[in-house]
Amino acid sequence: MKNKSLIIPFVEVLSKAISFLNILLFIRILNIEDYADYSYLVAIVLWSSVVMDGGINTLIYNKSLKNDTNEINTLFTSRLFLSLVVITIVGFFFLYKSPLLAVSALIFSFVTYFSSTSALVKMLSRGLGFIKVDVLSILSEPLIRFFFLLIIYFTRFIFQYKLWHVLLIYLIAGVIAFYINKLYLNSVFSLNFYFNGIKSIYSNIVKSLKQSKYYLFYYLMLVGIGRVDVIFLESYSNKVQLALFSSALNLYQVAQLFFISIITSQFIKLYNSKKLIIKFLVPLLIVSILFTNIASPIIYKYLFPLDYINGQFVLNILIIAILPSIINYYYIVENNYVDRVKLNFGILLIAFVVKILIYLTLKPIDLLTYSYVFVFAECAVFLMFIIKKKYENITDK
Repeated sequence: MKNKSLIIPFVEVLSKAISFLNILLFIRILNIEDYADYSYLVAIVLWSSVVMDGGINTLIYNKSLKNDTNEINTLFTSRLFLSLVVITIVGFFFLYKSPLLAVSALIFSFVTYFSSTSALVKMLSRGLGFIKVDVLSILSEPLIRFFFLLIIYFTRFIFQYKLWHVLLIYLIAGVIAFYINKLYLNSVFSLNFYFNGIKSIYSNIVKSLKQSKYYLFYYLMLVGIGRVDVIFLESYSNKVQLALFSSALNLYQVAQLFFISIITSQFIKLYNSKKLIIKFLVPLLIVSILFTNIASPIIYKYLFPLDYINGQFVLNILIIAILPSIINYYYIVENNYVDRVKLNFGILLIAFVVKILIYLTLKPIDLLTYSYVFVFAECAVFLMFIIKKKYENITDK
């Protein structure tokens, strides 16, 4: 291939496919109620992980696109200490709200830290053009998880595994993957922690957050828009409904990640020739929607336990959101690139608040309402980006 970075979207999909296999093993090791608890943990911890990250991952990717690497290690170290503070807060939150999930939440918080740090290695490598490191950091963790989950799966009748046992295995896989990824990255770029006293750590965190604060703010809104449905499902509905929605959401994210990786790996080309979005990206998105609607009954019949069969109807609705959400993601990356991160934050904040108000007003129980609200939120963000673009064009003229 003339452009080796074109392989990245396909490797991302392979990685997500392996992760999906991991989920299939997970739901066979544990029951549907445990999977619902896991989905709730994911929604809360992934949202808190945005604060753990402090917007630093996105800031590092943006800097690497511009080959500005002077402060990478400072940001990397600041992110570690910020994460430890947030993980402590998450532990106390679950001790207060859901004591039975507190141990699982604490373990999963560390799982998330190591996974997102491997993602930092990936995005730094992607921005700097280290394709081999990028590929390794995409595949390492899901493959190691898969190996460990297979062992658990075949020994599930010997040992009675609980949720926290599986999450502990996830943590071991995450630590091993991060060590491998960092070791391989250091052969081409020196990424290291450094400690220079408590005052220095505090000042570096403050300095890092000043640079990344709007990346943090907009990403909080972005993750909130994508995950708040699960939190309201846990409050207003039951665990079975929550598990069904989460199963469809996982499949949706398999497709979504493919297109996101196209944007991140080919951003400069798309930015310089926006016709590629209409000629290439949009038709692919439409095909993915049609394919998913045809394939969803087969996927749920053969891949999921019978308890999950109704998840296909949720997936058929959720997949509609992939068209606006991917275009939204391009606009977000473009705005980051041209230093208009505040615009991303403003638009996503409006959509997030509206979505919460809808749920607080309706207090829905049925899955279809959650599915349609999910699609509505992505369409609302898309319309706001388009209106803003049109307004700027009129103003320029």
